[in-house]
Amino acid sequence: MPKSPAVDVRQDVETALEDVARLLRSAAESVSGESEAAVSKAAKEVTRAAQSVRKHAKATAKDVAARTAREVKEHPIASLTAAITAAAALVGVIIAARRKAD
Repeated sequence: MPKSPAVDVRQDVETALEDVARLLRSAAESVSGESEAAVSKAAKEVTRAAQSVRKHAKATAKDVAARTAREVKEHPIASLTAAITAAAALVGVIIAARRKAD
C-alpha cells in the first residue's frame, strides 16, 4: 500500500524539526559569532520546513477532498446517513453541554 500524503508530510516535518534542533544545539554550544550563524541557519531551516508543510498540506487537502467527493458519489445513501448521524451527535453534545452549564 502506498504511503499517504499525510505520512509524507509528517516525515518531512519530523526531519526538518530534527535538523532545526541540531542547528539550535550547535548554536547553544557556540559562544562567538558562530552562534549567530547557527541561529540564522536554524531560522532558514524552520522557514524551509514551514514552506514544505504548506505545500504538502495543500496537496493533501486536495487529495482528501477529491476522495471524499468520489466516495459521496459512489455511496450517496451511506454518506447521507453518516452526515445525519454526525449532525445528531453534534446536537446531542450541544444539548448536553447546555444542560451541564445550567
